[in-house]
Amino acid sequence: MRQSLKDYICSEIIPRYAAFDKAHRQDHAQMVIDRAMSMAKAYDVDEEMLYVAAACHDLGLAVDRKTHHLESGKIIRADERLREWFTPEQIETVAQAAEDHRASATTPPRSIYGCLVAEADRMIDPVTIIRRTVQFGFAHYPELDKESHWQRTLDHLQEKYAEGGYLHLLIPGSPNEAPLAELRAIIRNREQLRAIFEDAYRDETRTIRPALEEDIPSIMPVLDAAKGIMRASGNMGQWVDGYPSQEVILNDIRSGHGFVVADSGAIVAYFAFIPSPEPTYSYIEGGAWLDDTLPYHVIHRIGSIPGAHGIFRSIMDWCSGRDGNLRIDTHRDNVIMQHCILCYGFRYCGIIYLANGDERLAYQKISL
Repeated sequence: MRQSLKDYICSEIIPRYAAFDKAHRQDHAQMVIDRAMSMAKAYDVDEEMLYVAAACHDLGLAVDRKTHHLESGKIIRADERLREWFTPEQIETVAQAAEDHRASATTPPRSIYGCLVAEADRMIDPVTIIRRTVQFGFAHYPELDKESHWQRTLDHLQEKYAEGGYLHLLIPGSPNEAPLAELRAIIRNREQLRAIFEDAYRDETRTIRPALEEDIPSIMPVLDAAKGIMRASGNMGQWVDGYPSQEVILNDIRSGHGFVVADSGAIVAYFAFIPSPEPTYSYIEGGAWLDDTLPYHVIHRIGSIPGAHGIFRSIMDWCSGRDGNLRIDTHRDNVIMQHCILCYGFRYCGIIYLANGDERLAYQKISL
């Protein structure tokens, strides 16, 4: 693939998704690209055409939600820059692929490019689909109460994904076959579906705000509870000798770097979100940062109370919305945190050393 084309897509196309709803942000565009390119290995296709079709498939959301697939085709045809790499005929095929990707379409895609983009766009992860259904409801129907959101979620899942729904798989042996069967089983099990809905609804109503000095009496017990979780899981060497102290938290707050997570107004978690440079990250051993040239943010001092589910994801979603280049480190014995970090898509980069000489495992995630 020509680097000039890739640079154009990464710098001019993907960033447009930042203005869309949570279910159609930059991570969604990148996921469709990755899945389409992976499935394409079994077919004779022009990878550059497929790459552009996947990258541009939802651009029409900037114009109109209901006809966004058609608007995406118009945007592709009107993009003069694409003529640097493609013939008019190729651009038309790419535009048609974007137009044909919508799951509710009554006719099949006109080319293999449309099939691949449409199939990649399905991205059937059961929990993610349910969460995105709830997120869409909050974005477009904010006036609904909780039970109305629940009913809207049920109606949408039944109409689109259940047996007899309008979603159909387009690629034989699609990687979506097993996940779709799993999702349909969840839709049939209303108790399981309601539990997933409750988690998603809580996350959408959860708030993250700058910590205030008057929050410190509520923050310190949260951090003490987090230490208890560490000790119970066998992590005996992290957050010792009174760390993080009230003075550390006060410094975070006065620097504008301390934040609290609140459920129904009650503080359930704390973290620090600090802009680069992080002095202890200047040297890394046994590896390298994914990119050591761009500005970044560091997440430090994550702590939450027991029973506050989904805290790490809530914090990382919030941080990712403010910087696409994130770094984090944790203690070797903090197996729970390592699992959360890797599950969110961070890459292990190596070992860094704190000012006192203690080692930490370092990770980075770039989603610019």
